[in-house]
Amino acid sequence: MKASKQLKVVIIMGPPGAGKGTQTMLVAESFRLSRLEMSKLLEERFQNAKPGETVSAHGTSYSLAEQQKRWKEGLLVEAPLVSQIFEEKLKELLEQKKSIVFDGFPRSIEQMEYIMPLLEETIEKRNILLFYLDISEEESLKRNSQRRVCELMRHPVLSDPQTEHLTICPLDGSKLLRRALDDPEVIKIRLQEFRNQTMPLLEYFKERGIAVRHIKAERSVSAIFDDISQQIQGA
Repeated sequence: MKASKQLKVVIIMGPPGAGKGTQTMLVAESFRLSRLEMSKLLEERFQNAKPGETVSAHGTSYSLAEQQKRWKEGLLVEAPLVSQIFEEKLKELLEQKKSIVFDGFPRSIEQMEYIMPLLEETIEKRNILLFYLDISEEESLKRNSQRRVCELMRHPVLSDPQTEHLTICPLDGSKLLRRALDDPEVIKIRLQEFRNQTMPLLEYFKERGIAVRHIKAERSVSAIFDDISQQIQGA
């Protein structure tokens, strides 16, 4: 298959709480991209799992209950399973000739290596746009411990004096929830996983000729989005 000159893939990386979900949502809506959200795919797979269900991924069998436990504890789900779940949806969107923004994937080199051949086959390298949202660990811990998402559309709701007493999402009317992943102790584990497994991806992409665009993320949502938008438009 010849790589498409038209299709784009936007990858937005960063520590927990960097604002990846907010920015991927804005990018998807503004540039008419399909948003491929890894946490949503995992939640759906875990919620629909039957008792004792296992899934075979890349030659190994995985217990969904055990993988869900890892995920809730802040550890990464095994790379072969994550990549297979992600790749299934990715292939579906690429076959529909849709450009895509990744949300929450990849989180390790091993995860990316499973889908890199597919990307290189279908997307021209200059159309793989990688953004890294840079925030401190202190800010990450603060943001995650205060974060809520809506039950229906998973809109993230920023914590400030105007929103702290809200119980209903102002955009779709569903309940606002705190995720188990945003417990302070779980966040500390997630930050350690990020340092050990996700950060090496920046060098991995550079070695493959994919530029890493660093974005200062301890700013307003609009300022960050303006930076990302300008770079997408100029690519």
